Amino acid sequence: MNATGKPRSRKERGIAMIVALLALTLVAVIGVAFMFMADTENSVNNNYRDSQRAYFAARAGIENVRYLLMPGNVLNASAAALTMPSSTGGVIYVKNPNASETIVTIDPTTQSGNTVATNPYLDTELCQEQFGGLNLHQDANVACNSTSSNTPQLMSSSTYYAAPTLSSTDIPFTGSDNALLYKWVRITNKQNFMGLVNQRMDGSQGPGAQVCWTGIKEVAVSGTCAAQPTPMMPVWLLTGLAITPGIGNSPGARRMEQMEVALAPSFSVLPPGVVSAQAPITIKGNLQVNGYDNCNCTSTGGNLTGKTCDTTKYAIYSGNSVTQNGNSATLTSGQNPAVMQNVNPWPLSIADLISQYEAEATPATAAPWNVSCTGTPNLTAVPAVYSNCGTTTGQQFGTYPTGLPTSSAGSVPQVVYMPGSVQLSGNTSGSGVLIIDGDLNVNGGLNFYGLILVRGQINFTGGGSQNVNLYGSLLAGEDVNAQDIAESDSIGGSFNFRYDSCALKQKPIVNVGPPKLLAEHEISY
Repeated sequence: MNATGKPRSRKERGIAMIVALLALTLVAVIGVAFMFMADTENSVNNNYRDSQRAYFAARAGIENVRYLLMPGNVLNASAAALTMPSSTGGVIYVKNPNASETIVTIDPTTQSGNTVATNPYLDTELCQEQFGGLNLHQDANVACNSTSSNTPQLMSSSTYYAAPTLSSTDIPFTGSDNALLYKWVRITNKQNFMGLVNQRMDGSQGPGAQVCWTGIKEVAVSGTCAAQPTPMMPVWLLTGLAITPGIGNSPGARRMEQMEVALAPSFSVLPPGVVSAQAPITIKGNLQVNGYDNCNCTSTGGNLTGKTCDTTKYAIYSGNSVTQNGNSATLTSGQNPAVMQNVNPWPLSIADLISQYEAEATPATAAPWNVSCTGTPNLTAVPAVYSNCGTTTGQQFGTYPTGLPTSSAGSVPQVVYMPGSVQLSGNTSGSGVLIIDGDLNVNGGLNFYGLILVRGQINFTGGGSQNVNLYGSLLAGEDVNAQDIAESDSIGGSFNFRYDSCALKQKPIVNVGPPKLLAEHEISY
C-alpha cells in the first residue's frame, strides 16, 4: 500500500536504491575527475617548476663560467687562444659533475649514446650554429639528432673539444651532492654566420669570419681579433645545459641557455690636446705647448724617419673658454688655430677614466711613496671636497726615460693613484699614468713621460730644469692655470709640454672585470 491507500506496483520496488547508486556513481565520477584534474595540475606545476629550475641553473652555469673568463682567472688564457671550431678543437666544455658523475661520464658526444634518452648530456644544439669546420649538418628548427637522414648532426668523439679539470674553488660544490644542476657550459668563438637565424652579421665577410668586440659594437673581421690594427676582443658564445633530476612521475627537465660575451679591449687614452680640460683654461707666463706628436713628428711638424706625423692634436683643448694673459706663451699645433675651446659635448669622462685606471693602479699611500692623506672626500658636493695629501718633494712615480726626445730608453712606467689633492715640488719625475683624485699644484720642476689625469683643478707655478717638462698629455676636469714664475735656478726655465702618443700608450686601460654581456638567447633544443 502507498500513502494513498493504493497497492504499490511490483515494478517500482528498489527504485530508491537504484537512484541512490546512480547518485553515488555520479559523485564518485565527479570526485575522480577532480582528483585527476588536481593531479594534472600538480604535474603541470611540477613540470613548470622543474623547467624553471633548469633554466636558472643553465644561467647560473653561464654566469659561473663568465666569472672564470675574467683576466687572470682560470679559463681566460685557454678561451683567448680558441680557434674557430673544427673537428680537432676550438671548443671548450666546462663540466660540472655531482657526486655520482664524473668529467668522463658527462659526455656531449655520441660515444655515450646518440639520443637524449640514452645520453642526457648530449649536445643537441651545436649543429645549429653551423660552424663550417665542424662539418655538422642541421635540420631547421629541430634539435640535432641521429635519426635524420641529414647526417652527421652530433659530435662523435672528444677530439672536438677540451674539458679543463676545475675544482670547487672554481665551480661551487662541483663533484658533490650539492653541485649546481648545470651539467656543462660550452665556450666557442662567435662566427659571422649566425646559424640560429640563418643569416650573416656582415654580408661583406665570409660566413666563418670571426666576430670581435670593439668596445662599442660587434664586427666581423678577416683574420683573428688579435691581428686587427685597432684593439678588439673575441666574442664568445657561452651555451649552458642544465638537467633537473626526475622525481616520482616527473621526468625532470632539460633546458639550454646561451649568452654572447666579450671582454672590453684594452685602450690607451689619447686626449685631443696636449692640455685638455673640461673647464676654463687660463694661460699665463712663458708657457710652451707643442701639439705635434713627438712619437712621429719633429718639433716643427715634419715626419720622423719611417713615420707619418700626426697633425690632428691641439695645443689646448677645452670644454669652456681659453684665456691667454699676455703674448709670451707659445702654442704650436698642426691645427689652426692651435686652441680649441667651448667643445660641446665634451668627449671624455674624467671620473670614468679615473675609475677604470684605479683598478690597476698602485696607491701613492703605499711604499715607496708613503703619502699621508687626511679628510673625507665628497665628490658629489658642489664644489667637490677632496682629501688633502699635502706636499711631496722629489718623488718618482715611475722612471723617467733617459733618451728623450728621440728615445724612450730607460722608461719604467707605473700607474699611480693619488687619493686627494697634492702639491708636487722639488723636481718630481715619473713615467706612465699619474692619477690625481683632487686638485694638483706643481711648484717646482716636473719631468713626466705619460698621462697626468686630474679630477680637479691644476695650478703650475714654476718651470723645471729639463727642456720639456711633460711628454704626453695633461687631462683635467676643472680649471687649469698654467703660470711660469721662476723662483730659483734649481727650478729655472718655463713649463714646456709636448704631445707624445708613445708615452700615452705605455699603460693602456686594461679590463679587469668579467666579460660584458652582449646578448642572451633561450634555446629550445
